[in-house]
Amino acid sequence: MASYHELNHMPQSQLTYDERLNAIPISETTSYNGASSIDEVSQKGLNHPNTTLTYEVVEVAPEWPQGPQKIAPKDYVWWIGTIGDVILSLTPVAFFVITALVIQLEGKPTENNKYGESLIEATKLSPTIYPIVFAAVASRFYKTLALWGATRSGGISIGALEQILGSQSFAGSLFRLLSVRSHVSLGLMILLTWALSPLGGQSSSRLLFKTTEVSHSKALAYYSTTDSESSFSSASGLQVASSVTNSLFTSSLMAAEDQRRSMTDLWTRPRVPRLKDLSNDDWQIINQAEMTETDYASLIGIKILGLAKLNSTTSYNLTAEATYVDLDCKQVQRNATVNETLAYIPAKRWTTPIYYVDKNNDTVGKRLPGYHDSVTSPDNKRASFFVTSDYSTPERTSGGYLHIMFGSHEGDHTYTLYNCTLRNVPLELDLFCSSPLGCGAQRIRRSKAPQWKNDDAHGPFTLIMPVVHNLLSHFPFAAGFYDNGSPRYQSSIDNYLRGITQFPFKLQFLSPWPTNVTDKAFSRRFTLLLNSYYYASLDPFTATDSNYTKLPVNTDRIMSQPIYPGPYLSSGYEGATMVMDPNATESSTREIYGLNRHWAVILVLCTSILQILSLAGLFLRLTTPAPDIFDYGASLTRENPFVPVPKGGSAIGGPERARVLRRMRVKMADVRPDDQVGYVALVATTGVPDQGVNANGEVIPTRGLSRWRRYW
Repeated sequence: MASYHELNHMPQSQLTYDERLNAIPISETTSYNGASSIDEVSQKGLNHPNTTLTYEVVEVAPEWPQGPQKIAPKDYVWWIGTIGDVILSLTPVAFFVITALVIQLEGKPTENNKYGESLIEATKLSPTIYPIVFAAVASRFYKTLALWGATRSGGISIGALEQILGSQSFAGSLFRLLSVRSHVSLGLMILLTWALSPLGGQSSSRLLFKTTEVSHSKALAYYSTTDSESSFSSASGLQVASSVTNSLFTSSLMAAEDQRRSMTDLWTRPRVPRLKDLSNDDWQIINQAEMTETDYASLIGIKILGLAKLNSTTSYNLTAEATYVDLDCKQVQRNATVNETLAYIPAKRWTTPIYYVDKNNDTVGKRLPGYHDSVTSPDNKRASFFVTSDYSTPERTSGGYLHIMFGSHEGDHTYTLYNCTLRNVPLELDLFCSSPLGCGAQRIRRSKAPQWKNDDAHGPFTLIMPVVHNLLSHFPFAAGFYDNGSPRYQSSIDNYLRGITQFPFKLQFLSPWPTNVTDKAFSRRFTLLLNSYYYASLDPFTATDSNYTKLPVNTDRIMSQPIYPGPYLSSGYEGATMVMDPNATESSTREIYGLNRHWAVILVLCTSILQILSLAGLFLRLTTPAPDIFDYGASLTRENPFVPVPKGGSAIGGPERARVLRRMRVKMADVRPDDQVGYVALVATTGVPDQGVNANGEVIPTRGLSRWRRYW
């Protein structure tokens, strides 16, 4: 037998089990005879610290192998483990199934879709479940890979073995790579594998999302033409509708500034914007945020009917034709006297047959264009301004433009006069209707097919003398009149035209015309108010009905094509004419489930790699005969001369060894406490400080480890 000195300096792999036991220097020993179990060996040594007895294990734990056995016998424990491995290997299939279900759900509506809601909830759990499954599969694979590598005939290097065994998580793999600093390519490959875990978890949660789908179809939609018969076209219509027309106009003028800037009027009907450039036939985009009230032709909009399914998910696009009058006004004179004013409006040229008298010092005054009640009192109704036209002049009847003279009373029998040229502007409007906003113009352009010839200055507004006469006669009193003798206050219309737009109904004494009112500003305000009053006369009795989904009742007044027939010449007022837009479209929006294809590809890729690892791990486990001794503390007791375990049991793995030795106490200690150089080993302990038990069950002195002491 080799000497102690020789054995102590030989590599442990060259020593037999008995030689390694004899190579341990022991100063004092105690032996035990008749120990009934391995546990009692480590517990009874404390009672005989200084006696020497002959030790022989008579009886051991019943779980310990009593003789030679096969590696991993197929008992119930093996079957349970195998079934668990099979289930774990099939777990990644669940993520393939989720991906397939999401692909089938793509494009399906979300409304009342409980299946889709359940799938969304499942994908929300994926970032938590996926890393857990990935860790279970990958850690098992790498441990099995280490066992397989150790069973090969060529073996496996310690560096690679440590790198694989330490790869139980991303952090563990990184730490093992930095600490071992060997097989860097293998370590990087393992890190890349673990990086797929969070990537797969995130991709599974981002597979499914909600989006909208828009479908288009033909629609049946109608709009009211601005060339409908006006209530001003006849005396009977005027008598019936004048009060309602005035109410509509006054309500619109009294609306808040924000409402007057909106795309719809008080009754959610789309308002007609003005063309910025009358010579440009291209589409002009309407930007609501930049619109002011004078950017519209009228405060009152046009009626839209027939939008049968208008709701939060269905919208409509249609094209409408409209006409408005554009006024280009130039200031003629300020502080014009009565005689000077009359000089600008000779009776034979300016056609307004009824006048009112401007009195001066209670004497008979001059008759100026306006309105008075000739029956009750010639001076009963007065406004603070007048308007008249040159409708009957030869120049106008031969094709010239209609002109309007506006005169505002300044309070001292003087007037500010404007001469306005009136032009009819035909428009094509691209309207978009949605709920709850209603309809609004998205863009406008000059009509490609106007309802009159290009060289004809006559438009629907100016064709009929009664319309022009009644409109201009009643316009000064549309927002109220004054019956206190000579007018002392400016009317609301006069206030607005002077620039008092925020509170036009505020009482203002007659005053000189403001010097800061430009011709352009006056023209825009006058255009807005005159068109608003005219639009109010087109369909006053049903104007407040804002139900888009209704259909026209009187089918005799429906045109199938947007071609204007011109004004009606009948003496009775019948209301607005509706035009059917043959190109109207209905857009239905529904919420559907969408598939994020990029994340789906990432999930399939990550899960495919995970599935390969799981199947490879299962295959290696079933085909590798080596006992699972890696990463188990109980495996350190194998062939350990400082741990009292019976001989045999080399075929059992770490889990079984740990279960059999579950009550044995061990510690890392210096088993050469009296030598100048110590020796670190895993040693069984009696529970008493500075004592251990070797493989023979003998109590040996130990010493705690110190970072200042040297060890072999």
